[in-house]
Amino acid sequence: MRSFSVFAGASARGTVSLAALLLGASLLAAPSLQAQRPPLEELCRLHGIGTEEGIATIRKAYAAALSAGIPEEELFPFVEDILRHKLDCAQMVRVLSASTKLRAEGLPYFVVFSKVREGVAKEAAPFLVVEAAEAKLKSLSASRDVLKSLESSGYRVRDRQNAAVIVSSYIEKGYSTEEIVSQVRRKGIGGTAFPALNDVLEKPTFRKER
Repeated sequence: MRSFSVFAGASARGTVSLAALLLGASLLAAPSLQAQRPPLEELCRLHGIGTEEGIATIRKAYAAALSAGIPEEELFPFVEDILRHKLDCAQMVRVLSASTKLRAEGLPYFVVFSKVREGVAKEAAPFLVVEAAEAKLKSLSASRDVLKSLESSGYRVRDRQNAAVIVSSYIEKGYSTEEIVSQVRRKGIGGTAFPALNDVLEKPTFRKER
């Protein structure tokens, strides 16, 4: 295995809570960013990306992330963290693109932020950091399809962001999207291997017409 675990030994429920705490900590750790942060171009040059073409490419990916709805007070410290880790221009764009796609689809992009920061903290090779971010994009995107299928079966998603994280954690354990949907439809959540879904899904009671 070339990848690394986000929260080793944590349950799906614990993963959600810890991801939320990490996101909150990142916000608290960056006071007065608007006044203190240097221009993005200067930040890129400071960390080794000096060509105008490279800076323009990162600027474009950064602008796309902002346009998708990622707040700059979250995005700028994240970019600074991964620049310090010496990702090259193409790797930077791939990580930003993964986050942007998730935000545009209404999925929890902060999970990619947490995953990447974990790799940075562990001094993982930059290519592994990028692979981990894109693996999160893949599993979270697949979770959206699972939730849509369950909604078509009458389930109500109470917390879409956390539901996506929980479903993606089961996908990463090796369950296929079809298997998750099939088990829930046949057995109900209580009879499956996916008990954490009880926290985010609700099966409505349908009354028979008289």
